[in-house]
Amino acid sequence: MKLLPSIAFNDFSGSAGNVTARKTGDKTVLSTRTKHSRKKTPPQATTRCRFSDTIRAYSRITEDQRQGWVLLARVFGIYYSPYGYTVISAPNLFVMANTYRKMCGRPLLADAPFEMIRSRQVAYDDLWLDPEHILLTKVEQSADPDEVLYVEMSPAFSPGVSECANKTVFLKAFSTTDWGDVDLTVAYLKRFGTPLKFGQKVILRMCWLNAECGFVSRCNTDVHRVRETSIIHGAFYYPRAKVTMDQITPLTEHVECEGFDYELSPGSKFTSNSITLRYLNLYLLSCDIPHNGLTEAFYDEQSFQYARVTSSIDYLIQSIWIRIQNSTYKRIRFGYMDFSLRRQLETFGTYYVFN
Repeated sequence: MKLLPSIAFNDFSGSAGNVTARKTGDKTVLSTRTKHSRKKTPPQATTRCRFSDTIRAYSRITEDQRQGWVLLARVFGIYYSPYGYTVISAPNLFVMANTYRKMCGRPLLADAPFEMIRSRQVAYDDLWLDPEHILLTKVEQSADPDEVLYVEMSPAFSPGVSECANKTVFLKAFSTTDWGDVDLTVAYLKRFGTPLKFGQKVILRMCWLNAECGFVSRCNTDVHRVRETSIIHGAFYYPRAKVTMDQITPLTEHVECEGFDYELSPGSKFTSNSITLRYLNLYLLSCDIPHNGLTEAFYDEQSFQYARVTSSIDYLIQSIWIRIQNSTYKRIRFGYMDFSLRRQLETFGTYYVFN
């Protein structure tokens, strides 16, 4: 630190070198340019600089709010992080809590929470790491609506590196899964700019994190090599057979489709879907929605499902059938089985599929 008499002891406000003087009443406060506490990669440095406003926010809260963080830090005591045991102060606890909140899309928290909640590990079935796909499958969904799937990743900078958990960079916080799948491909390319290469090592850290007042403690930390087959079961990747809003004509003469997410499970014939329809002018026993042509996985699939109408009549339960035709006809047919005609229906869940 550069200490100049003209800065420290005269009526001076400004900067000289790495030292800044700020006149506050009868006092002159000196500060230096902050530095990272340990070695870091360029992506890590970029990520940390995004949270400088969180660091400055501690000086703007009230004294009562600071005392709340001081008390929470005393209760918090020594905690274990992925980098070892740490004793935390009130300012650092404020920054830690609000940094995780910002990563999860939450606003800054000035008042100390009642407690800080540890993260927990993630259960999943398989993982693909190849140049085109970074994908987790059958991720166990959290029952806590405040929890998000917090993911950090980093490519290893040397083939011999295996102990490098401190090199990972925050990738994304996922509030939900896509029918049990979590696709990290786009988030990884956005963060690191280049796709993976076969044989390259990748570090992956993830956990279920409470977005309101959580911190990373218990988590999955793994190092895998990029390869053509999946990491756990050694299976090749096949894209899921899906129908979405982009593949249909949502508005016809008699009906409007407000939401369409339909998926066929590989192997056994099951469908997981979520569909919302609204009839425009008539009560019909059946209706058709055209599609733009689907993959070969679809030919003539039919499922019998439960549906409900809007809350204005207390979610009346109905029985419907859905038929996807992808041969002579290019259409999706909906029909009622119980003749309880309503203007709107919503169906979702997992059901058997018949040909």
